[in-house]
Amino acid sequence: MSVIALVNQKGGCGKSTLACHLAWWLAQQGRSVAVIDSDGQQSASRWLSKMSPPIETHVISEGTRLLEEIPMIAKSFDCIVVDGGGMLSDITLNILLRSDLAIIPAQPTGLDLSSTHEALKLVQQVQSVRSGKPKVRLVLSRATKGTRLLQESRTLLEPKGLLRTVLYQRQAIADCFGQKAVVWTMPNDAGVREAREEFEAFCREVMEVLV
Repeated sequence: MSVIALVNQKGGCGKSTLACHLAWWLAQQGRSVAVIDSDGQQSASRWLSKMSPPIETHVISEGTRLLEEIPMIAKSFDCIVVDGGGMLSDITLNILLRSDLAIIPAQPTGLDLSSTHEALKLVQQVQSVRSGKPKVRLVLSRATKGTRLLQESRTLLEPKGLLRTVLYQRQAIADCFGQKAVVWTMPNDAGVREAREEFEAFCREVMEVLV
């Protein structure tokens, strides 16, 4: 049983997209999986409810309930994916207190990197009282290839536990919600194939960290 949390206070960094894709991929690998949606927008739960077959989703957006219910839900599944809220509050704190791995997505922009620093600091505070748990990794998402800011972001974040995989901004990813799909179930074209490769690499890296 593993609890994987996607956290960051910055909206639009890709938490829900990563959570839905990771959950779908885990299910395709034969693991029993559920998603806990703690984001006020409930993007992950609305997205996954349209999928076929749907992935079990629990909407919990109150800190104390998360602390109490994450372990209870996790008993019935191989993996729990938690889509964290859009701010660093008691919701995020209680998610981190119950997680095995925290993934912090960040766009390669100055504002996102500042927000990522604050999220990382909160994870480190929790690690100090949980004997090093949860593990933490950062991932660059919605990036643009060949930009100086992307390279600078990689240089800055690599010492902090940056995943090798970069998830680039692609229309195929933006279209997934409206198509009731993830990249692996979207109609095949060059952009979709590239997105599939990136998300596959991301999911495999996540599982490597958990081992």
